[in-house]
Amino acid sequence: MRNAIIFFLLLFIGTSLGAQVRADVVIRNGRILDGTGNSWYRGDVAIKDGKILKTGNLVNVQATKTIDARGMIVAPGFIDVHTHIEGDEVKNPTADNFIYDGVTTVVTGNCGSSQTDMARYFRQLDSLRLSVNVASLIGHNSVRRAVIGTANRKPTEEELKKMEALVEKAMQDGAVGLSTGLIYIPGTYAATDEVVRLAKAASRHNGVYATHMRD
Repeated sequence: MRNAIIFFLLLFIGTSLGAQVRADVVIRNGRILDGTGNSWYRGDVAIKDGKILKTGNLVNVQATKTIDARGMIVAPGFIDVHTHIEGDEVKNPTADNFIYDGVTTVVTGNCGSSQTDMARYFRQLDSLRLSVNVASLIGHNSVRRAVIGTANRKPTEEELKKMEALVEKAMQDGAVGLSTGLIYIPGTYAATDEVVRLAKAASRHNGVYATHMRD
C-alpha cells in the first residue's frame, strides 16, 4: 500500500511538473520533418527564446502563442547556398522571396563577387534586422579588382600578397570561404596558381572554396 501511494505521488508530481513547462510558441499537429532523413511524424514543436525547446506530443506544454499546423509540413529552415543578395538587403530586408519558400539562411558572395570589407558589410546587415541569416564568401574577382583593377596579367608577388591579405582579413571578419567566377572579368585572367594561393589563405581559417568554373 505504501509503495502504491509513493508511486501515485511521483506520478502526480511528474504530471504537475510537465504542466509547468512554458514556451513562447508551440506549433501543433504538424507533419514534422526534422532534417535527419527520417520519415515525417505528426507532433508539436515548442519554441522558447528563439530556439527549439522540444518536439513530440507536447500536451503539457503551455505557450504564449499557438499555431495549428494541421495538414502542413514543419521543417528546419532551408539554407540557400548560392545567392547574390548584395544590394537587395536594403531594398527588401524582410526577404519575403526567401521566407515564403522556407529559406531562413542564405550564402552570398558567390561567383567571385562580394563585398571586400566584411566587417563593414556585417555591421550593415545587423543594422537592417534582416529576416534571414546571412553568410558571405569573399569574392576573388572583387579582391583582384581591388588590387590590380581589370588588368589582363598575372599579379606581381607583392600584389598577390595584398590579395592574400584581403582574403585573410575577410575570413577573420566572418567570411565563410572564397568564391571564384572564372568566366567573368577580371577572374578570367587569373592563372590556377593565383586561385590556389588565395584558396589556401581561406583554408587557414577553415573556409570553403566555391567556384564558377571556366567554360
